[in-house]
Amino acid sequence: MVAMGCANTLNLTWTSIGKAATLVRTSDYPNGFTEFLAFLCKKYDVDPRRVFVEYDSDSPPSLVGSRPGYYDGLLSYRERAGRPEFLITVFRIARDPLLTLGHEFAHLVDDLKQGSSKRHLEPPDEDRERGFDAVSMRDLAEFRALSPS
Repeated sequence: MVAMGCANTLNLTWTSIGKAATLVRTSDYPNGFTEFLAFLCKKYDVDPRRVFVEYDSDSPPSLVGSRPGYYDGLLSYRERAGRPEFLITVFRIARDPLLTLGHEFAHLVDDLKQGSSKRHLEPPDEDRERGFDAVSMRDLAEFRALSPS
């Protein structure tokens, strides 16, 4: 894991899978977090060098629109040297960080399939979000079934 574009605090570290050293200790992540990300990258054939994770203790943003609540994870996109990179932010306040990671990764896979990653924060589409929740739950169950106890 490698620290990329780090802010001055430990909780704002982007972590890339499959590399060495990070400013955030592995023990600071929930159990199985980085392994689940590696599993998702392999399962969906996503280059792990293009996926970064931020496990953030800051307060998450409120939901856009009239629905009360907050985002427990976000997917961001940027291009660097003509190649897309993705940042998945999982807020520490998330009840199940691995499910949140899986949910945001499902967004990433869907965006790649549609060929469109440039989204703006907008009110959630409930049907679409439920679909991503279902994919995330299946992926997490599959990951846990393959992982040693």
